[in-house]
Amino acid sequence: MTTNNDLWIARGLTLGPVALAFPLATFIVFGLHAPREATADVLSVIYSFGLFLGFTTSLWPLPSLANWSATQRIRSMCLLFLIVSAITHLSWELVWLIFHDAIAAGRDAAWAYPWWAYIDGGDMRYAEATPNLLMMEVLSVTNGCIAATGLYLWYRSHGADRRALLCFMVNASVHLYSTALYFGGEIIEGLPNVDTTSFLDTWIKFGLANAPWIVFPWFVLWWAGRGLLGKKL
Repeated sequence: MTTNNDLWIARGLTLGPVALAFPLATFIVFGLHAPREATADVLSVIYSFGLFLGFTTSLWPLPSLANWSATQRIRSMCLLFLIVSAITHLSWELVWLIFHDAIAAGRDAAWAYPWWAYIDGGDMRYAEATPNLLMMEVLSVTNGCIAATGLYLWYRSHGADRRALLCFMVNASVHLYSTALYFGGEIIEGLPNVDTTSFLDTWIKFGLANAPWIVFPWFVLWWAGRGLLGKKL
């Protein structure tokens, strides 16, 4: 049986640094007293590029994937995206939603830095917790629950439960709506919460870091839609 060790290695090398970057950045800032803004810039690059590269690993010309069809590659990419989506919504965003006031007041606290690393230049709305942003995050956390439900149904049934595909399509649709609203609302207002004089703050922290949630849902819709039409997944 062919193993996919090279795929797992590729994902470990791309997504592993993303997972480690937040606690490591916190230690660097509060343990080694490195500049928080510069550290946040490095963190944003690791996070933004790591996610995009990690999500696309099943499309890479890896030896173990040589016999995979395009549909198999996209299926693997979609499932990874959905897993990361659920984890992100039910960790970073859920904690912010519950403790946003404490996070806003804890700029100089080590425990709050994983959020302030993004707030510092990425989007000051997360320090203000406007009603619109709160509602978007409620929607995002709910969407994380939908993704988790779909993944549970998918793996429990070994991909046979069509309800999982419906959950995946709902998740993708909500991503497209909420991310478009998130981007569009800020852009129409003239990016008042983003430091537009900084390339990193504008194009990496605000742009690329949020872009996966409006790019990869299209693949999920295509793939899950094929399954609902009875085509081979």
